[in-house]
Amino acid sequence: MFSHPALTRAALLVSATAVAVTGLAGTAVARPGAPYLSYGSQGEGVKCVQMAVNWANAVPLELAEDGIWGRQTQWGVIAFQNWKVGESQADGVVGPDTGDRMLETLREYNPVTANHCYKYLPSH
Repeated sequence: MFSHPALTRAALLVSATAVAVTGLAGTAVARPGAPYLSYGSQGEGVKCVQMAVNWANAVPLELAEDGIWGRQTQWGVIAFQNWKVGESQADGVVGPDTGDRMLETLREYNPVTANHCYKYLPSH
């Protein structure tokens, strides 16, 4: 295709960059096998939940992104669900419907964070 080594390297670099950008911008869904998250949960999944609530501006104050699901996180998740999923599903548990909406919110603000949170948020 290209006979000059510099042109070949440039073509490979452009191709690799295109693949990387497409991968980051692609549509990601949450992992179907991820456990539901709820009051008392701890860990990386809860941090992802807290970031999604904060980035959605679902509550008037910012939640601590500490990975510990307490009262404020519970309140924030219910507010997020009321707004993004619907009042009928506002149960304070992050299951598949809420997980999908949270990943969408994270992807809007930071695709790298959304890709990280992919394995921690449940979905369909």
